[in-house]
Amino acid sequence: MFAMPRIKWLTLAVAPFLLALSSAKVSAQDSLYSIAEPASFFSAGAQYLFTTRDTNFVSPGAFIAGPDSANVGFGAADFGYKSGVQAFLGYHSDGVRVEAIFSDYGAWNFLNTGTLTTGLAFDEGIGGPWAGANQIDLTTGFESLHASASAGMGGDADEFEGLGPVGGFADDLRTYSVLYRSIMQSYEVNVVTEDPEARVQIGLGYRHISLDEIGSVGIEGSLRALTVAAPNGGISHNSLITFGGLTHVAGTANGFEDETSNASTLPDTLQMFHDARTSNSLNGAQVVLSEQLMYWKGWTIDGIAKAGAYHNQVKASVSETYIGTDPGPGGDSSTYGRTFTDTKSQLAFDGSVGLQSNFPLSDHWSLISGYELTYIYGVSLSPEQYAGVTGPTFVTRTFNADTHGEIIAHGGNAGLQFSY
Repeated sequence: MFAMPRIKWLTLAVAPFLLALSSAKVSAQDSLYSIAEPASFFSAGAQYLFTTRDTNFVSPGAFIAGPDSANVGFGAADFGYKSGVQAFLGYHSDGVRVEAIFSDYGAWNFLNTGTLTTGLAFDEGIGGPWAGANQIDLTTGFESLHASASAGMGGDADEFEGLGPVGGFADDLRTYSVLYRSIMQSYEVNVVTEDPEARVQIGLGYRHISLDEIGSVGIEGSLRALTVAAPNGGISHNSLITFGGLTHVAGTANGFEDETSNASTLPDTLQMFHDARTSNSLNGAQVVLSEQLMYWKGWTIDGIAKAGAYHNQVKASVSETYIGTDPGPGGDSSTYGRTFTDTKSQLAFDGSVGLQSNFPLSDHWSLISGYELTYIYGVSLSPEQYAGVTGPTFVTRTFNADTHGEIIAHGGNAGLQFSY
């Protein structure tokens, strides 16, 4: 029997250790190609917004009747695209992104001014000297002035009142203005997943949206009072208070006067304003979904969807203001008006869809751009508030704010992002 060489015994003895070491090296080498945990970093940026929103109203109200009725109202309102800004800050760590976003969509503004093609009748004069002209009545705005002037409503029965030109008074044609302004801002805080192996990222967040609006219609002209019985020279203080439900606000408490009552022998220049204002404060929770739709050499395009439910605290008001001024030297001025207010709590909903592109310019800077469409339901829009003033008489009327408005806003964005 022969003895085994010493070297073979040594080889057999250390073989298990060599195999274990070899396996450890292979395992370590494989780990170099496993997906590494993402490093923590911050991102921040700003974008220029250019957005528009719809102006389709359920009940925008009619402010005058007659040949110019289509111009004196909100039916033709068109905002166009307005400039805004968005700023954001994010923290990315361990597959999660925490982000804060502030968006100011700018001031959507519509202003329409012009001249009425005829005079404006306040009462039954539409069937007489103002035949074929514009008019105010119970179906239009400025109802309080109609009640004050109309004999059928208990108002002045001795004269037909309105704005010239009429009869032998060749006054300049009356001017009108329609203003609609809407301002929307929002800020939100979201926590969103950033799993590189997941196709869809999901998140939850808090969002606040503010929407403040004013809608205003104004008409200005020369007051004319054509005698039917005993003349009283205009619309009396008593008629404005007793039958119109108005309050004397400022100036001389002598109503509105024509050329026969003013010391200047000129008729009052009468300014008529019908305004509605709304303030919406939405606070609630939202769900965020995003999906990477394209990746090419670092350039990404993501699809993003958000949906939320909100508590909307609404404040709304509707007011009428009438200012009669004697245009002569030292002439007096009289102001009458009334204001209704209401507050409500309303459940509101918000949803948005969009695309967002991120194109790297360097290790830290990226060019970002995109498009977003937003739908909001359960808000109070100023043009829809006028119909909320109701009641059996003008003195006992109340206001019930409308909170079932909806808006669709959409537009693009472009800006820069910095990551570190």
